[in-house]
Amino acid sequence: MKTIINGTGLDTVRIWHYDGRNVRFESFMNTTWIFVHGTPYDVDFLANQLDVVRWVSYSRERMRDVYGYMDGLRISLKPSLVPEIIRAIEAIGMGRKYSIYNGDINPVLRFMSEKNLNFFNLENPEDMDVEIPWVSVVPVYSPGGLKHTVIDGDIIKPDRAGLEAAYEAIRNSRFIIYGNRGNSFTSMLKELSNSGLYIKGVHAGKMIVYESYGQVHYKSPWIRIDGKICMDMDSFILQESGMEGAYAMSRMSSLPLEYASVVTPGTAVSSMEVSHAIGKGILIPLYKDDHEEWKSVGDLLERDRGGLVLQPDPGLYCNVYEIDFSSMYPSIMVNYNLSPETVNGSKRPVVGEFSHGSHRGFLSESLQHLLETRLFYKGIKWKNPVYAARDTALKWMLLTSFGYTGYKNAKFGKIEVHEAITSLGRDILACSIGIAHRMGFRVIHGIVDSMWIMGDGDVHKLIMEIEKETGIGIVLDGYYRWIVFLPSRSGIGSLNRYMGLRHDGTFKVRGIELRRSDMPNIAKQFQEDALKLFGQCMNPADIYSKRVDLKDLENSYMERIRNFSEGDIENYRINFKVTRRREEYRVNNIQKQALDILIRSGIEVNPGERIPVSVADRKRGILNMQPHQVDIDRKFYIKYMKRAFESFDYLVEASSPLCVQRDIREYFQ
Repeated sequence: MKTIINGTGLDTVRIWHYDGRNVRFESFMNTTWIFVHGTPYDVDFLANQLDVVRWVSYSRERMRDVYGYMDGLRISLKPSLVPEIIRAIEAIGMGRKYSIYNGDINPVLRFMSEKNLNFFNLENPEDMDVEIPWVSVVPVYSPGGLKHTVIDGDIIKPDRAGLEAAYEAIRNSRFIIYGNRGNSFTSMLKELSNSGLYIKGVHAGKMIVYESYGQVHYKSPWIRIDGKICMDMDSFILQESGMEGAYAMSRMSSLPLEYASVVTPGTAVSSMEVSHAIGKGILIPLYKDDHEEWKSVGDLLERDRGGLVLQPDPGLYCNVYEIDFSSMYPSIMVNYNLSPETVNGSKRPVVGEFSHGSHRGFLSESLQHLLETRLFYKGIKWKNPVYAARDTALKWMLLTSFGYTGYKNAKFGKIEVHEAITSLGRDILACSIGIAHRMGFRVIHGIVDSMWIMGDGDVHKLIMEIEKETGIGIVLDGYYRWIVFLPSRSGIGSLNRYMGLRHDGTFKVRGIELRRSDMPNIAKQFQEDALKLFGQCMNPADIYSKRVDLKDLENSYMERIRNFSEGDIENYRINFKVTRRREEYRVNNIQKQALDILIRSGIEVNPGERIPVSVADRKRGILNMQPHQVDIDRKFYIKYMKRAFESFDYLVEASSPLCVQRDIREYFQ
C-alpha cells in the first residue's frame, strides 16, 4: 500500500508516495485562483483592467465566507503569479477598495485539500504509521571548529574520512534528521562544500527570535535539500512527541511533514482550519478585517478576563481527588457552537445551553474532528507509545486552538469568540464547584479546567453530574494519598506549585526545581531522591517520621558539594537562557559574562538559546563551558541546594501534628 509522505512544488506539485521500500513521485500541473470582492463599480473597473492581462482569466461568481455570500471576481492563474496579481489589485484599489480571498494558502496544502488527499493516511486510527528509514546527522562544534559528527549514534572524527562519511550519509538518504543547534548543520554543509563535497539543492531559512508569554525563544534556521525530507531534531513537535507526533500533526493539518515539524502548533491548527474551509468551499480572507465590536467600559471589564483560578491554602491534604475537564476550551467551542459568525456580542453564553443543531459554526465544525481524534487517542494511549505520541501532538494543537481565536491575525479568529470561551470556562468551573459542595465535597484548589477536592461523596456520581450540567467531558485524573500545596515567598498559597503521591504509587509534581530547566542536575537529583524517601508514606505521620532521614539526605548533598570531584562536573552545569543581545544587558549577570567568553572565542549566541555553564567563582565572573573543570563556587551551589530543600522542608513542617490541615467540620462530629 502506498502512503503519501510529502508534497513539494508550486506551479507543478510533486506528490511523494512511499510503499515501505521505495519513493515514487507523481507530478501534477497546478493552477489556482483568488477571489476579489468590492462594490459593483469597483469590481467592474477591476474586470476591465484584467481584460488586458493575458496570463489570467476570470469569471463573475457568487461565493461565501463564514459570514455569508458575496459577489466578485474569481481570478484563475498560476500559483507563482499570485503575489504579483495581489500587489497589482491592492495598488489599483489603493489598499482599501477590494477584499481578497484565498491569496496566501500553502500550494501543497491547497492541492491536497482540493483533491481530498491526506499525508500519512490511516485506514483505521489504531493502525501504525509507515516506517521511514531516517539517518540522523548531528555535527558538534567547539570554539576551535568541528569537534566530531554523530551519525546514527556513531561518533565520527572531523578528518577527511569523517567529512566523507557525513557527505555519503546525507547524499544517499532521502530522509534526514539533523541537529542545527548553533547553526552546526549549516556550518558543516559549508565545510563539506569547501572540501569539494558539494550537496546539491541546499536551501536555508533564517533564524527566528520571538517572544511568547514573556519568554524569549530561538528557532534555528531550517534546512531544505531538494529531493529529501529534512527535519530538525530540536523542533518543538519532535521534542514533545517524536516522529509519530510529527506524522499526526502533518496528517491533521494537511501540511507537508517538513513544514509541520517546524511550524508552531497554532500554525498547524490554522492550516487545518484553512484545509477545512477549502473542503467546504468557504473563502479564506487574505487579511483579517472583522475588528472588535464596540464595548462600554463595564462590558470590557466584564468580558475581558481569563479563566477562573482559586487561591489554595498552603498545607498538606489527604485523600484528595483531582478531576480535569477533557480539553475544556476546545470542547466549549464545539459543544456550544462558538464561531465568529455564531457569537452574538450582546448575548452572553449560558452554561447548559449547548448546541446540537444542524447549523454548525465554522470553527466548531472544523475543530470537532481534531477534538474527537485527540480524545480517542487519550483513551487508548496506555496501549502503545505511538498512541501516546499522537495524543501529545494533538493535545498541543487543541491547546493553541483557543488562543488563536483571540490572535489579531488569525484567519478565523474573533476576540468575541475568545471572550465567550473564557466566560463559559469560568462559569463551568464555578458551576462544578457548586455541584461538588452540594454533593459533600470540599474544594481545595481550582485552576481554569481542574479541581482538587476531598470528602466522602461519590466522586463518580459527581463527575457524571458535572458532565450532565455542563456538557463538557470530565475525568478523574488522580486520587492522592496526600498532596501538599506549597507557599509562595509571601506566604500565601502558590497557584501552581504542589507535589502529591497518588494511590498507585506515582508522584505528580509541578513548579518545584525538579521541573525547571535552569537548575543544576545536582539540585534535581536531590529532589528525585527526596521523592523516593517519601514514596512509601501513607499519611502525615509517616511523612513526619522521615524528618531525620530528610535532614541526613540534605547533609549528604551539602557534603557532596563541599567535596566536589572533577568527574561530577556535568551535574553542576546550569542551562542559562540568553534573553537579549550582549550589548543590551545592563547588569553583569552570568548570562552576560558567558556571552563575553563566547564572543571572545568567536561563537555567536542568539537570544532564546541556552548556554550550559558551571560557575567557578561567581564574584570574579569565572565561568566554565568546557568538559573539565578544576573547581566550583561552593557558596553559589549551596544557595541553589537550599532552594531545592525548601519544598521538602515545608512538606515535613506541614505534616507535623501541630500543623496538619484540619476541616472545621471535624470539630463538630
